[in-house]
Amino acid sequence: MLLQPETLERVGEVYVNPNNLKVRPLMLEGWRDFLALDEKTYGTYARTIYNPEERFLVTDGKSESKGIELSGLYRSLLTNPEYFCGRENLEYQMKVREFEGLPFANGFVGSRVILVGEAPGRRGCGKTGICFYRDASGMLLRETLFSLGINPDFLYITNVVKCNPPENRLRKIPPGAYELLAMEVEVLKLKAIFAVGRTAEGALKELGYDAIYLRHPAWYVRRGVRRAGGEILAEYAKIREVLGEWRL
Repeated sequence: MLLQPETLERVGEVYVNPNNLKVRPLMLEGWRDFLALDEKTYGTYARTIYNPEERFLVTDGKSESKGIELSGLYRSLLTNPEYFCGRENLEYQMKVREFEGLPFANGFVGSRVILVGEAPGRRGCGKTGICFYRDASGMLLRETLFSLGINPDFLYITNVVKCNPPENRLRKIPPGAYELLAMEVEVLKLKAIFAVGRTAEGALKELGYDAIYLRHPAWYVRRGVRRAGGEILAEYAKIREVLGEWRL
């Protein structure tokens, strides 16, 4: 579950995980080339450093300890998934997944900044296990963050409910989902929590956390926005203000 920096390779201004690549790209001049990698040629996880076996980037002893605790929470999810996800969400997740295990979270556990979404999407995290990845809203989020000078792989990203709800419609949040999210947040010792969408905002408020609200990328996608610019850049710049400078 842990991803060590020495596993990664820097190519231009981005980092790639060789374990995610079917073949090595001949040229990657920047993040736009990175996000444009074709998954049929390069692999499903080519456009991120994460995969279902390597979800938590750790860089030192402190972050490694957090990564081990988070791996324990993931094992708890696997042990009693119906409690944490709800039966109908779990059953649907098992139908749509294209990987072993369940979605949970991914990112640099030492970033102290977390993005919390609602639940995995059917074409994105539900299929791949990686949050905000592959589907339209996930790739819009990644492009937006890169445009702001933030590598999305160096944030920590999770969802309130870890399993993909039927037809992407979350009817209710299971009690176990609140419990698991609270344990996750406590492990991370965060500087800032960003609620991506109203469902995440409400869940975090229910748990007593102050979160900075961001409209979900799906809100923009439903209004025809497919590329980062204008309003979404201005809104998500809040992350840049909190994050400050960080380099691997």
